[in-house]
Parts: sequence; structure tokens; C-alpha cells
Amino acid sequence: MQEAASGSTAQPQGGKVFVAVQAHLSDVPYLAAGLCAKLMAEGYTGYLIRTTNDETNGPQSNAQNVLTCETENTAMAKALGFRDHFDLSYCAHRLNECSPVEFRGRLAFLFRMVKADIVLSFNPSSEGVADSDEWITGRAVEEACFVAGRPNDFHEQFEVGGFAPHPVRERYWYHAHPHQAFNQTVDISKYVGKKLDALVECRSQGDGNAGSLLRTRLAAEGKHLPLLGNDDRTADRAYARQFLLEDSRAHAKGHGFEYAERFIYQGPPEDRKAKVEAYIQKNAVRG
Repeated sequence: MQEAASGSTAQPQGGKVFVAVQAHLSDVPYLAAGLCAKLMAEGYTGYLIRTTNDETNGPQSNAQNVLTCETENTAMAKALGFRDHFDLSYCAHRLNECSPVEFRGRLAFLFRMVKADIVLSFNPSSEGVADSDEWITGRAVEEACFVAGRPNDFHEQFEVGGFAPHPVRERYWYHAHPHQAFNQTVDISKYVGKKLDALVECRSQGDGNAGSLLRTRLAAEGKHLPLLGNDDRTADRAYARQFLLEDSRAHAKGHGFEYAERFIYQGPPEDRKAKVEAYIQKNAVRG
């Protein structure tokens, strides 16, 4: 298993770009906020894409859920430090109704526009995943990463947007479910504060305000939980650290980390032309 150590205070990757793609508001905070913060600390510029409108995620009507989740998503993106965020606004839990070609093209357009070097998203495999929004998003992202670097796919984007083909060199697929494979464990211990910043913004889904709600309930019962402190902000962050980061602590066991996230990492494809040139340089003879 490959392990990735925490980043230093230097920014060796200045000028590079990553894009995190999620189906729902709470996906990146739970699954990849630590890695996002780590990449930004190393100098990457980050962008966030949410593929659905989250209309079915929340306790309100669909219309109210859309507005609430959009507001929380904006606050979460700001808290985590993304340069910008984009909402594709497909209906939640109905992504299989949208055109796969349109979906792929919209993502490829954004990858080309921001010149993405790395993309983070769901594992494209649908095996054992109940939420179709996850694997449909992951599959569209995988296809968009492929076509973004090809000059004859969605070529109208080059004329309208002035963009050039831009291949995505690296991918990180989220470890979203216990049965899913992974090949990289990332130490996020230095960035757990940023992960908490993101989690507590997810109130309508993701239990971001569970601490303050619990504090209020206990107060009505004449009780107090020292863990939750004396104000709502402290309560939400303490609850998130204690309960919502339980998986992150479990992932870190055995690696010497305090907190970790897991991914399937796919590196840059083999550069055959460079290998050929290197072979020529080493073996070519005159005459």
C-alpha cells in the first residue's frame, strides 16, 4: 500500500490545478477535504464542481432544499479555500435521466477551462453503490478526463472558449464505501482543522450542526456534555471531531498518522515518446 506523507510549508506545486467533483454537498467534506487542503498548502489552485442540485437532501421541500444546499455549498467551498465552485444542478438521485454526452461535455469544458492537472471524484465502478449519483458522476468524470485532452472531442469548445485540449494527468477516486478498494492512504493530520471547517458547513446534510442541536437538547433536559463546550460553534466542531472523523482516525491506524483519507490513485500515463527518445539517445549509432 502506498502512503503519502503530509505536505511541507513550501509550495512545490505552485501554478498547478486540481478539481474536486462531488454529487452532493457533503461528499468532499467527508471523503476528501483533507487531501484538498493538503494540495492547496502545496500550491495547487482548487476548484469544486457539484453535479446535482441536492433537491432531495434535506428536511424541507425540494425547492427549499435546493436553496439551502446551494448556500451551504458556497460557504463550504469558501471555508475549504477553493478558488471557485460550479454547480451543474442536475436533479438529485435522477442523474441517470441526463444525457451522458452532455454531462461528459460540460465536465470536459470545465477541466479544459481551468487546466486541471488532477481530478478527484467517485470511483466509476457501480458495484455495491446504492446512490447512483455517485457512480454516474464518477463515470462521467472518468470519461471527461479522457476526452479533455483529445483535439477532436467537443472541438467547438476550442472556438467558443478559446481553449486547447488539456489532458488530466492524475486522478484520485474517493474511498466512499468499506468494500471499495484503495491504493493510497493520505496523511491529513495537519489539515484536520480545514476538514472540520468544511464539515460544519454541511448542516442540511452531513450533521454539520449536530453538536449544537445535541447541546440544545441536553440543556432542555437539564444536562450538559463537557465535550460540547459553552457555545454552538464549539459544540459543532467538537462533535464533528469526536464522531464525524471516526473513520479518518480508523484509516490512520497502523500508519503512524492521526487522521487519514483513502483513495485509488491513478498517476500519469506512460510517456512512450519520451521512452523512445531516451532509448535513441542511449543506443543510436552513426552510419
